[in-house]
Amino acid sequence: MSRLIGLRGLAVAGFVLVSAPAFADEAGFPYTDENCGYTTTYEAPPARAVTLSNNATEMMLALGLEDRMAGTSYMANLKISPQYEAAYNKVPVLSPLVATTEQLIEAEADFVYAGYPDGFSESRHTRDQLHDLGMKTRLNTEGCNLGKFGFEELYAEIRSMSAIFGVRERGEALIADIEERLAEVEAKLDGVEAMPVFIFNGGESAPRAVLGNTMLSHVVERAGGANIFGDVANRYGQVSWEQIAERAPEYIVVYYSGTAGGQVVGDPAGELGQARIEILKANPTVENVPGIAGEKFVTIDSVWGQPGPSSIDAVEKLARAFHPDRIEK
Repeated sequence: MSRLIGLRGLAVAGFVLVSAPAFADEAGFPYTDENCGYTTTYEAPPARAVTLSNNATEMMLALGLEDRMAGTSYMANLKISPQYEAAYNKVPVLSPLVATTEQLIEAEADFVYAGYPDGFSESRHTRDQLHDLGMKTRLNTEGCNLGKFGFEELYAEIRSMSAIFGVRERGEALIADIEERLAEVEAKLDGVEAMPVFIFNGGESAPRAVLGNTMLSHVVERAGGANIFGDVANRYGQVSWEQIAERAPEYIVVYYSGTAGGQVVGDPAGELGQARIEILKANPTVENVPGIAGEKFVTIDSVWGQPGPSSIDAVEKLARAFHPDRIEK
């Protein structure tokens, strides 16, 4: 590791000497970023960013920053949203899982962005450890678990990222597009009664739920639903089959990622998404729950389920499912 760190130090030093003049006249720098207890000052935009989650990747691409990216990771076998596919294909994929410290060093990363707290952990690399290697970091603030997270918090995330990279106008344009689409959905749903929704995150002996402090819970709300566990002030957690039966959701959002047990899943939609539907249908405690008995299921993978530019796509998809009489397919 010491040899790798030494090489990293040389690479960083060489990069700064070569690239600093190009950014010397950038407006908005130095910029100080406050993020989840970390204060980071940027003298210039990062030039070799690496993402550690799919929503972080989409955020960078939505801001047109593929030319500032040295790599992506943790897409597993999920698919990038179609509007970002061309840009995504220009960026190296370092790993289908979270990029390792060694991979970050090899990529000469100067900025590491995670959309999910697992990107920075004792088992992988902490933010402090990456800072010691000369890499600045940011965590999407939903991962700080500071309370409810919705579009206003997402807009703040977009503004922070666009400021870090000196592309504030792009950030405001992205926000304006999301706001316009969100307003269109809300106009169509005006006056509807919120539909009780269970957001299922897997689990057979004991079910796991997506709780109130998540973007996905807020997305369900903006789509005309009401998370039956939205009153729980946490991000994810275990509930009981009896609680689900008692709260009688009328629709089930099945949430899944691209991994299971830390391993990449070959067919996430089938092996995780559809498999979770079968778990619900086979459980006698909840077989008469309206959303399960009526097979009112809709799947959302983590590309759309975690906070990012595709959160608005998730709102539109769920609104069509919950209220097909109001939203055209």
